[in-house]
Amino acid sequence: ENENRNLRNMITLYRLWAAFYFEEFDLAAMLVQDIQDMSKSNRAPNTIWRCALLEGLTAFTLFQRKKSRKWKAHAAKITSKVREWVKKGAVNCNHILLMLEAETAVLNGDKELAKQKYDAAITASARVGFIHDRALANERAGKYMLQSGDKYFAFHYLSVAIQLYSRWGAKAKAEHLLSKHKILLNEDHTPVINKTIERRWSLL
Repeated sequence: ENENRNLRNMITLYRLWAAFYFEEFDLAAMLVQDIQDMSKSNRAPNTIWRCALLEGLTAFTLFQRKKSRKWKAHAAKITSKVREWVKKGAVNCNHILLMLEAETAVLNGDKELAKQKYDAAITASARVGFIHDRALANERAGKYMLQSGDKYFAFHYLSVAIQLYSRWGAKAKAEHLLSKHKILLNEDHTPVINKTIERRWSLL
């Protein structure tokens, strides 16, 4: 029974990962509600941490969209859980905590703190070699800067995110971001980013 639950959780986790990356947030909400506590069925720390990151970011995003206290509470719960892991020495998920703290600062309207936390999450992700999380932190920072009206930093973060996703091999994700933000990433810059994506992809 435990093996079956573990398999269901893993399938749900990967579906959640894809749903969040491609902004299918209604599906992501359903999957967060379906997934069971990973720590009860999976002993792999990286899997447990990945689940917490995606659950937390989904909860923060859904609160911003729906203003539901349920999602705000869930985001706070996940952030608190990750903070405890870091306090107990789980240094490899420090970048996850920093990303969730950045989202908390966004929720509180503290732009300066949010930028500091996103930048720290980017640095921490690079330090442990998690290029996909470095890309994600840049993406979240870029979207927040765009939402705040800061197009300069939005362009910077989103451009870096696209290049990092491309280096990771996630061409569809890189192209999704490029397509979604083609107005910001205007004609003067888009060909350069496109060439970077194609160059990275050709090396895989």
